[in-house]
Amino acid sequence: MTKKRIGLMLALTLAMSVVFTACSPKAEDPAETPAETPGQEEPAEGEEPTEEPAAEPSGTLKVGITEASGNFNPLYYSSSYDGYVVDLVFQGLSTLNFEGDEYEPVVAKDWTISEDGKTITFNLREDVVFSDGTPLTANDVVFTYKVLADPSYSGRYGSVVKDLEGYEAYSAGETEEFVGVVAEDDYTVTFNFADGKRTNFANTTMSIMPEAYYGANFTVGDTSSIEALSAEPVGSGPYKLDTYSEAQFIFLTRNDNYNGEGYMIKEILLQFVDQSTDIVQLMNGEVDLLAGVIEPAKIKEARDGGYSINEYPRSGYGYINFNTEAGPTAEVPVRQALTYAFDTEAFVNSYYKDPDTGMVLATTQNHPFSQVSWVMSDELVDSLIDYSYDIEKAKSILDEAGWVVNGDFREKDGQVLELNIAAMPEHDILATLIPMWEKSWGEELNIKLNVSYLEFNTILDYVIYDSDANVDKWSVFFLATSITSADPDSIYTEFHSNDVGTGKDNTSRYSNPEVDRLLDEARAIMDPEEAKPLYAEVVKILNEEMPKVVVYANTYFDLYNPKLKDFKTSSLYGWVKAVKDAYIEE
Repeated sequence: MTKKRIGLMLALTLAMSVVFTACSPKAEDPAETPAETPGQEEPAEGEEPTEEPAAEPSGTLKVGITEASGNFNPLYYSSSYDGYVVDLVFQGLSTLNFEGDEYEPVVAKDWTISEDGKTITFNLREDVVFSDGTPLTANDVVFTYKVLADPSYSGRYGSVVKDLEGYEAYSAGETEEFVGVVAEDDYTVTFNFADGKRTNFANTTMSIMPEAYYGANFTVGDTSSIEALSAEPVGSGPYKLDTYSEAQFIFLTRNDNYNGEGYMIKEILLQFVDQSTDIVQLMNGEVDLLAGVIEPAKIKEARDGGYSINEYPRSGYGYINFNTEAGPTAEVPVRQALTYAFDTEAFVNSYYKDPDTGMVLATTQNHPFSQVSWVMSDELVDSLIDYSYDIEKAKSILDEAGWVVNGDFREKDGQVLELNIAAMPEHDILATLIPMWEKSWGEELNIKLNVSYLEFNTILDYVIYDSDANVDKWSVFFLATSITSADPDSIYTEFHSNDVGTGKDNTSRYSNPEVDRLLDEARAIMDPEEAKPLYAEVVKILNEEMPKVVVYANTYFDLYNPKLKDFKTSSLYGWVKAVKDAYIEE
């Protein structure tokens, strides 16, 4: 069955064929232009009509960002800010649409899926080239996935290939042939999965890397040369990296070799801004766009100043992770007590209150799934433990677990209950949260708190890039995350024990065999309705054991200069994707 789009929920059961077109608002197709346009003269008799040339990309979009580590390798990056660059420079075979419920072709023209869901064959466009002029072929797709399956690969995205046929033998170095992804010819590539799973199609969407560039010094069993190519990315996307100035800006220019629709903005400047002054920089024109703003006061200022605003539920949240492997937070009762003693509702009601309307622009939740996840229901939410602030209950839980007050602090078997909090300096939210923890966890629960202020990249080293070596150094950290799919499988790597370790996603280092089993079984079920009960069990276990606390699940507001036109964003369609149809009015 041939597919040009795929429904996310029915990816392996429905066939459909749609023609996709996208026209820049500033460049009409001459074939669609009327013969006579008001205000224009018709060509004189005997003269050939002159076609208007297609408009060239123009303008510079200045986007305010707070951090970036400079790792622009699509197989190794972790920061969502680095991900902006990756998504602008690289392309995959397909991508999710605006609603987030269907896949649309990008490098692929179309695809076919076998009836058993094990085999997906893509027919590639033949006009796609990388920014260095090299044609993109099926061999580049195979190369990208072979790196992910390589025995030495240590990045975050290894789960993408684990369901492919032959992965175990290839990743163990037992064979040099990887049958999971095969180039049938230059522009046909087939993915062979060991089993038919609902999640198979999503695993075909990785950014495609040119073998000629990234594989120049690569040998099977040694991916170090590929990992080292992080600062100078080469992709087939609409933009290419011009300059990265650490802690200052990232400058991208239109890729002259890009063959595709849209992207009529010539340059994109990612300007580093401080959270305390970013709204000032927007209002005075230093930046044109602040994406994903969450502070009501900034939203009010932009609204009052006549700036454009896109509003949508965030697929993601701000959260704290507990270290479930080392220290006191390895104990479930300690994590439960800390959660009861963390007044997230008070934080949300204060921090997210809209000064204009009085409305609170965020919610609290007792589970780690996206607001737009199809597993969540009112009934399931009502069945969960409610961790509303209860300091006395928190004290009782710690007492019962053997952590009793002895002098200034709680102790157990001679060990002081001590928390090492990894925090970022000059962070607006942490500036509010840490005093809350000092009062409730420190003063009221008699826990010894050690707050270490670490730069963003250092925290990433602690919990991702070098996490095995730093596991004993932290107890709690705060970060925010975006969840890119409504499918609850999107949180698989955050809680599966296979993803504990350096370079991997399970940053709480959480391990529960029952959760592993449920996650594995659920992703193998084609029908989401049949998978829901398994995910519901996962929700309940995580709600009880609390490796992660959602601090807020908020509404996102994109604030931008009105000169940015046709800029449309949604929960699963962020500003990077929206740039495709946007343009700057000069």
